[in-house]
Amino acid sequence: MAELNPAPFRDLVTRLYREPSVQGSLFDLARRHWYVEKPSHLDFTVRMHGRSAGNPLGPAAGPHTQMAQNLLLSYVAGARILELKTVQVNDALDIPRPCIDVTNIGYNVEWSQELKVDDSLREYVAGAMLIEMFRAHEAYATDVHRGGAGDVIYDMSVGYDLAGIQGEKVRRFIDGMKDASAIVAQLRDEIPKAYAGARDIDYPVNLSGSITLSTFHGCPADEIERICEFLLAEHDVDVIVKMNPPTLGKERLEHLLFDTLGYTAVEVVPHAYSSALTLDESVQLCDRLVRFGADRERSVGFKFSNTLEVRNHRKFFTPDNEVMYLSGQPLHVITMTLTDVFRKIVGPDVPISFSAGVDARNFADTVACGFVPITVSTDLLRPGGYGRLSNYLKRLAEAMDKVDARTIDAYVLNRFESDAGGEVRCAGVCNTSAVAKGVREDPRYRADRNGKTPVRIDSHLEVFDCITCDKCIPVCPNDANFTYPTPIVAFDVCDLIVQPDGSVIEASATKFEITEKMQIACYADFCNECGNCDTFCPEYGGPYIKKPSFFGSVDSWRADGSRDGFVVNAPGDRLHIMGRFEGIEYELSSDDRTHTFSDDVVEVRFSVGDHAVVSLKTLKPIEGAHRVRMNVYHSLLHLRDGVLDRSRVNQINAGHHEFDQSA
Repeated sequence: MAELNPAPFRDLVTRLYREPSVQGSLFDLARRHWYVEKPSHLDFTVRMHGRSAGNPLGPAAGPHTQMAQNLLLSYVAGARILELKTVQVNDALDIPRPCIDVTNIGYNVEWSQELKVDDSLREYVAGAMLIEMFRAHEAYATDVHRGGAGDVIYDMSVGYDLAGIQGEKVRRFIDGMKDASAIVAQLRDEIPKAYAGARDIDYPVNLSGSITLSTFHGCPADEIERICEFLLAEHDVDVIVKMNPPTLGKERLEHLLFDTLGYTAVEVVPHAYSSALTLDESVQLCDRLVRFGADRERSVGFKFSNTLEVRNHRKFFTPDNEVMYLSGQPLHVITMTLTDVFRKIVGPDVPISFSAGVDARNFADTVACGFVPITVSTDLLRPGGYGRLSNYLKRLAEAMDKVDARTIDAYVLNRFESDAGGEVRCAGVCNTSAVAKGVREDPRYRADRNGKTPVRIDSHLEVFDCITCDKCIPVCPNDANFTYPTPIVAFDVCDLIVQPDGSVIEASATKFEITEKMQIACYADFCNECGNCDTFCPEYGGPYIKKPSFFGSVDSWRADGSRDGFVVNAPGDRLHIMGRFEGIEYELSSDDRTHTFSDDVVEVRFSVGDHAVVSLKTLKPIEGAHRVRMNVYHSLLHLRDGVLDRSRVNQINAGHHEFDQSA
């Protein structure tokens, strides 16, 4: 089972400072996709619970906010309100693999964080520090990363029930986000000497004062209320309550889903309706919680919405997953309609955040509704990944210019004709009705427009060589997939057949060949086998399955014995790689004169250059002939030397002693 393993902070810092200058990217996000485009005459800043953010856009609590590099990538691409992945007391989940399917719309079977709660806290603090390093770097940051345009808000997300949230584990997490000084001090000391200037940055330690509550589907109203009261009163934080689509009611929801949008293959789980809050319950809950928060000078808002529980009717997830969670285009229409209904009842003064099928084409109109924040997940799982965010903000700028609005408030007032009387909050409510009506009528959200699947070619992935389209790299939220260089080679190799008496003969020749200068690999410690790279890879097999997986340590390589993979380290002065091919373990180490290759049965020393056998010894008694696989030997050489090649920075060589950290 794949498990995420956070990288050493020193290695992340090395990548931040080295990678852009070496290959013009940051955690494989090409510099052309960094957000730099806001026109100087426009002000995107918004306020959330009294804090300022450079714009209302951010990743939703999910796969894009789980690890430190995720937060940095989101920020560099343009996000300014980062909703951190939900933490809960049960931090040893057995999550199905694969767990994400965005073949056309969006389905998932994910839950909360896949790290231990304490590790999640460390990752969130590390991510915030990386962002501050980026903002302080003269060569990287531009005006959209400095001043108010660069202000960032970190919004916690916790779940799923009162008992867990009241427990010591979640309490410690919340306290750590409110005062991260101890972790900041620890991570500050881990910054490499080569970048010692970054130790002097004034890193924020009060990272968050707000929580988006993500209760389990079907959590009763009274428990939601008690959780919110506990968070408001005991933790002194602002709270946003995440709502569920079935609150719209079965009749209205299914009219939209089936009659309006045509998603007739989808079946909503009956339990979703019977366990969801009714609209009346939600309105009453809103009234009580807003007053409870106001008495304590805290803000209470509502988020629309959670995903929609539907039956697993596809073949992507394993059959034992009876329920999956729908997102994307149809959820946008359902959720916008629910938000409109809710706002008309509760009025303009209740803060609303939004997350459901947001993309570049509807983001500007969603901003016009006055929602803060507006978060996205499904669209970032499509080709381009985080790089898609900058287009959201570019289109917002175009929309604001079209109505001669220089601020977000002015845009909310000017986007649609309304009877708001110059009140921004009232205009947001009116605009929500206009936008909800528009998306219900827009054919691009309908099933017949969203049934295409990514094109496959008649080709299967292998360890080396593919069409190197690089689609698998940006669609990975964690930057697990990366490229590394290899020489183009083609030569014959002969396996060595070792007899029980120690004699050796050569087998028939086979060809070892590499036809591409650039290869794809997976950094296994960042890969949770979600399956998203396989969805968009034009070839069969799945990059996370067929491409070589490199682990960050021998321990993580040993722990994941279920799949082939490799670990590169350097005991003494020898370059070393351990590998697992088809379940068999191999080792290769090198010095200036020889390569030593073993398979736990035979150890062979080859001369550097011509690969002639220098010596051979058996490590255990041989029964029958034993084959020394020379294709594996040459594969290990090219894999090791490729990922350590200094012409490209990756997670392996960033932490390797051979990588020049003094440059």
